[in-house]
Amino acid sequence: MKRKYFLLLIPVSILCILLAKMFPAVAEYIFARGLFKIISVPLGFITGLFPFSIAELLLILFPVCIVVLIVRFCYQMLKGNRKEILKRWVVNTGVFVSILVFLFTTLCGTNYYRFEFEQFCEFEIEEYSKEELYSLCEYLAEKVNESKRELMETEGEEGIRTDKNKVVILEDFSEVAEDAKKAYQKLEKNYPVFKYSTGAPKPVFLSEYMSYTGIVGIYFPFTVEANVNTDVAGYNRPADMCHELAHLHGFMRENEANFISYLVCTNSDKAYFRYSGYMLGYIYATNALYDEDIEKYMQISSILSEEVRADLDFEHEYWKELESKDSYQTIEAVSDKVNDTYLKANGQTDGVKSYGKMVDLLIAQYLAESQQ
Repeated sequence: MKRKYFLLLIPVSILCILLAKMFPAVAEYIFARGLFKIISVPLGFITGLFPFSIAELLLILFPVCIVVLIVRFCYQMLKGNRKEILKRWVVNTGVFVSILVFLFTTLCGTNYYRFEFEQFCEFEIEEYSKEELYSLCEYLAEKVNESKRELMETEGEEGIRTDKNKVVILEDFSEVAEDAKKAYQKLEKNYPVFKYSTGAPKPVFLSEYMSYTGIVGIYFPFTVEANVNTDVAGYNRPADMCHELAHLHGFMRENEANFISYLVCTNSDKAYFRYSGYMLGYIYATNALYDEDIEKYMQISSILSEEVRADLDFEHEYWKELESKDSYQTIEAVSDKVNDTYLKANGQTDGVKSYGKMVDLLIAQYLAESQQ
């Protein structure tokens, strides 16, 4: 049976992961810039033709398919040669799993071991002082205020609006998704590593339930889709999209995807993208400052305009309402544990704590630009 040869994909996948772990150059040039692009570009193009999330559809259909397969298996076992039927099902299941493992390895797994993103930048990460962190936070607070003001001045042209409380509302997902792709294309001039990617952000139909997991976006490697939660605060959406698109470009580390999102958004021609990016950076930087010096954190917080606070208050109330529900506490705890285990299994030894490197990248870039 020729399909048995597909079972070899599992040892091949293990070998690929071992090579990527031992040799970052192999992970970078053979996998991230080679095999990953060869498979992801045409696959992403095909799935990108559909306006809905194929990943979400597969997730919904998965339990139904399992039940149908179990019923079919039981029926065949009762009617036919049980030994031959069992053998065929074991082989078919093994082939299916082998293909999934290989796709995950080439479209996701090996990319965790590619070069660190700072190697593509004109700065190096070093140790930083509390004063440098404070200076970054002050800069970001000013940029947040400035970009929110620009957003409100041009909101009619940008295809977005703010409500009576000045909270950002984004209603046209496809327009934001198109602006996200254009923002990446603009950054290609200075970062050629972002070339040759496909796929598009997809809205999650069941976003309200997705929020119960505490997740605002997820990259699904088997369909090369960037799935985005549309139920959370509107100002987050451009940054969430660009974060997931970073994974489509082959950057799997969460901290680097966050920084790439910041980089793409803040260099965009659209004010609401710049606002989303600066807000992302501000939140991460000030959270770090809060851990270092609460008084200085309060000083930075006082800089924010009322219009910016409206967005932060809206988001705070959104999550506060969810957190008050018992179901959220249970689902979010399980989701966090799964995510933590997943990150550690893919070389991010700090698990969910690995997101902290975002601040190091922000400071390194800020100091490099301030010295120019």
